[in-house]
Amino acid sequence: MSKSLLVVICDFLVLSIISIVDFSQTPDSGKEEKKREEVVVAQNFADSQMVDLLKMSLDSEREKREALKSDVEKLSQAARESLEQADRQRKIIAARERQLEEMRLTKESVEREKIGILQKSRELEERVSASESRNAALQREILSASQKLEKSARERIDLQKQLGDMRETDAAARMKLESVQAELKANKENLERLRKESEALKLENRAIEAEKSALATRLEVASTKTRIYEENLKRAQALVDIEKTEKTKILVHADKLAAGVNELAASQKKMESSQKEITKEVKDLRPQTPSEIFSKIKPSLVSITFSHTRRGILGPSTTQTRLRSVPVKIGGKYWLAFAADSTALAPTPNQYFPPEKMSVSVSGNSYRFEPLAVYSLANDPRLLAIQVPAEFIEKEKISPLLPADGFFRFPDCVVVNSKDLYYGQVPFRADYKNPSYARLDVGLLQSVFGTFSPAAGDIVISRTGEFLGFMAESDIASLISALKLGPSLPMGDKYTPAGANIFVGQISQRLRAVPYSLK
Repeated sequence: MSKSLLVVICDFLVLSIISIVDFSQTPDSGKEEKKREEVVVAQNFADSQMVDLLKMSLDSEREKREALKSDVEKLSQAARESLEQADRQRKIIAARERQLEEMRLTKESVEREKIGILQKSRELEERVSASESRNAALQREILSASQKLEKSARERIDLQKQLGDMRETDAAARMKLESVQAELKANKENLERLRKESEALKLENRAIEAEKSALATRLEVASTKTRIYEENLKRAQALVDIEKTEKTKILVHADKLAAGVNELAASQKKMESSQKEITKEVKDLRPQTPSEIFSKIKPSLVSITFSHTRRGILGPSTTQTRLRSVPVKIGGKYWLAFAADSTALAPTPNQYFPPEKMSVSVSGNSYRFEPLAVYSLANDPRLLAIQVPAEFIEKEKISPLLPADGFFRFPDCVVVNSKDLYYGQVPFRADYKNPSYARLDVGLLQSVFGTFSPAAGDIVISRTGEFLGFMAESDIASLISALKLGPSLPMGDKYTPAGANIFVGQISQRLRAVPYSLK
């Protein structure tokens, strides 16, 4: 029941009580009876009115309760809907929060990527500035090299003049030597003549002695004749002494002439050796062109064929890989080196599946041999090598490459692709962190034969025509002065898949240990 209804009922009761009470007290009983009747009537009327009012209030309260019940049901339904909507909103909010978290993570990754991009941009700018400074330095080096080349040309002209003067001096010395040899020959002939005369005088002396001994028996008879013979003997002895003295002088003079001839011959040898040294220095001062170097290397190329067999679904299949290389003479032995990526023994970061069989053969123009093993080079795990017998080099009449005395005598080198027979002249510089490697400025490649780009396994040649090393990557060269051998793998009948697995695993592990800057 509502408070307003209770207030109305209470007000009505108060008014009813007030209407019933009579405040005027008279002794008249009839009037009192009449008043009681009126009070009773009024009371009855009030009770009936009260009942009606209570009924009306109850009906109103019932209607309100029913309305309130319907409102409660509606509110319950609305509450359930609100809960469902709140659940949906909570799920939506959770999804939005996840999206916001994902967006936050994405934003952080984008920020990191942005920072990385900015850092790479700064690095690229630094590299560009370094490249510009390097290009400026290269320009200065090129200018200095051109000046040195001009100076070398002037020195070459001076050396040629000196060589011409030395040739003239050599010609004069030869003429003098010829005259001394002619004089010596004449003195030898005179000495021979004097020797013959001396022999004749000796014979004559013997005859005189014999005659003297014969005349001694007839001394008394022919004393005069004896004196004459004695005088003749004295004169002959004096002549013999004179001839002996002259002979001694001639021998001394001949010895002096022989010493002079020897000195002239020694000076001539010195001149010839100095001439050879000057010729070598002139040859070293003049760098060879890439075409000259390639024309010398091309006849020395030999073919290397790898054959390996693998098991397949349709049965075993055999694959042959052919490549070319040039023999290099290092440490008194001949070697053929090549890139491991060109063979079935390439290093891999994944699991290696070795072939069932493998063999290798090397063939020239007329002769062929099968090496017993393939070696991994300790100089760089990306390179393999095969030892070549000296008989093969002699039979094929191959001129092997020789290691260079200095790697960086010239600011550029010649790179030869032995497979496709391409070559190019490339500037290169030393790697200060790794002295056994060199960096090639591939962007400054001066290609002189076809479309060429250095690749792993290409041969690196000095401008003097001497061997420098092999390309380990497209812009990294492994410089080799002494061949250092790593693990080996037998070939042919002694080959085993387990051995190949160990061999490739070892060179793969060594490759992982190579610094990132050399990969």
